[in-house]
Amino acid sequence: MIGRRYWVDAGKIGNVANDDATYSLIEERRRFDSGQVRLTTGDLGTEIKWHVQSPCHASLYAAIEWLATAKTPFVLRFYVSGWFEEFHKSYIEVMRRLEDIVARGDRHFTTRTLVQQFELHEKPLPALITECLNRPSSALDYAVECAYEESTEQFAVQKIGPKSVINQVWGPFPSSFPCLPTSQYGRVVSKAYHEVSETGKPRYDHVLAAMRMPDNVLFWVPYHRLVLPKIAKSQKPSVLVISELSKVDIKLI
Repeated sequence: MIGRRYWVDAGKIGNVANDDATYSLIEERRRFDSGQVRLTTGDLGTEIKWHVQSPCHASLYAAIEWLATAKTPFVLRFYVSGWFEEFHKSYIEVMRRLEDIVARGDRHFTTRTLVQQFELHEKPLPALITECLNRPSSALDYAVECAYEESTEQFAVQKIGPKSVINQVWGPFPSSFPCLPTSQYGRVVSKAYHEVSETGKPRYDHVLAAMRMPDNVLFWVPYHRLVLPKIAKSQKPSVLVISELSKVDIKLI
């Protein structure tokens, strides 16, 4: 976010004239690890950025008071085993969320990939998933096709749709992070592929995963997923996976 920048250190908000500077990633990480909180405010709103599991409580409470007169809306960017990003419209809303994060900040996650299955009629479906469910032929451009390989006993990526999230972020490369079947992420998300290929029925999930971006930064990515069975010419068990970035009903912190 572009705007006036302040660093809050040990509960004290610095002078914008001194702090409105661009630091190297190494220096920024040192500041965050030491418990500092970065505030950026401008015409588009206000951003609060910090490392949750650092000695940041004094600075965060100082930031909460300062936010009472800051420009809305608010963006929270905080790091716990990866970067989270949240948007809040009002001061009351962001204050309560910050206090909640402080209370839960000592939690340690045992997994970086969470999958919650829902019935298709249980939740409002994103537009893309509804379209692909009603017209499976329209899914090909948005889908990642995976097929079961007997030699490895795993599902492997065969094709990446040009309009898929994976292609837009990581490109059309089966060797990219989200396509690796042996990673912790790959093992968790591919469990559903076996079920769908065996039952022949579609499956709808919410997924929250810490994913390595092309610039090597780790982000928590929330998305909705539809897994459709596919009859492949090779007769291998195959599925189409359609994903849409969106808020999910999974909360870690």
